[in-house]
Amino acid sequence: MIHLPRRVPLLLSALGEGGRGRVSSLAPALVATLHDPLGIALTLLDLEPVVTALGTYPRVIVATTATTDARVTTKLEQLGVQVVPGGQAGEGRRAALTAAGADQPAYFSCDFDRWLHWARFWPDELAALPARVAQLGSGRRISPWYVCLGRTARAFATHPAAQRLPETATNRALSAAAGSALDAAAGAAWLTPQAVEIILASSREPTAATDLEWPALMLRHDPSRLRGLRCEGLEWETPDFHAEEIAAAGGLAAWTRAIYDTPAMWAARLQLAAASGAALERALVSNGPGTRTGVPSGPGGSGSEGSRPHR
Repeated sequence: MIHLPRRVPLLLSALGEGGRGRVSSLAPALVATLHDPLGIALTLLDLEPVVTALGTYPRVIVATTATTDARVTTKLEQLGVQVVPGGQAGEGRRAALTAAGADQPAYFSCDFDRWLHWARFWPDELAALPARVAQLGSGRRISPWYVCLGRTARAFATHPAAQRLPETATNRALSAAAGSALDAAAGAAWLTPQAVEIILASSREPTAATDLEWPALMLRHDPSRLRGLRCEGLEWETPDFHAEEIAAAGGLAAWTRAIYDTPAMWAARLQLAAASGAALERALVSNGPGTRTGVPSGPGGSGSEGSRPHR
């Protein structure tokens, strides 16, 4: 994969006197999920950009699936990461949030394979993220509780069609409800303690349909607290973990066609999009404190491992 120059300016002054590698008052807890039965992440965890970036967070919690290679979990623990049992994507995301505790200033939820790519190829943008989020609530603007970390047009275009087309529909459903264009299907979000409290009290989706369930819960409680940011570092990361298979297939284009342009992959992606839309509708119309009124139900409605294909 070809990576464009790192155009995002450094905002290291907002990240502490030492810049990247130092924990600042703006730094969130990193809460991530990982499914890596082949141990591919082992080749990346010792890289300097990864080790440096891990050191910028006050806490790092990674929820791993039961089949993740034990060498990976051991290495993570050696790097100071707290590893907790995960499961499907939604289950793992909630497990990581729960393990982080309620005393963090903010929480950065990200699929760990996504985060690894971001740390390696767009470290300046990753380092600038806390300052960018802080700017969303500066001046007289209402501070967000939940920020959907989405993809720039360029980053989104790096993904195969079997991801782009279903995720376009997924994002359109959320954007219609929110009244603004959002990308919530990149597996990354920034949360405040208020958002975490709401999510842990109400989220129940076991799969990556939490992509829409979580922002929908924010809409139900206070629509003004949901915002979005676009990031270059959320370009397609999956090829990072399949170098040998890509070489054997004759290149990235051939490998992508063989893996992603298949009926099974399209079915899985479309099923996830449908599940995400259903989660959005359920969360918006569920009865309870803070429920929004006047949100129409759909026709006929009342208002990681084994859960998500490769991103």
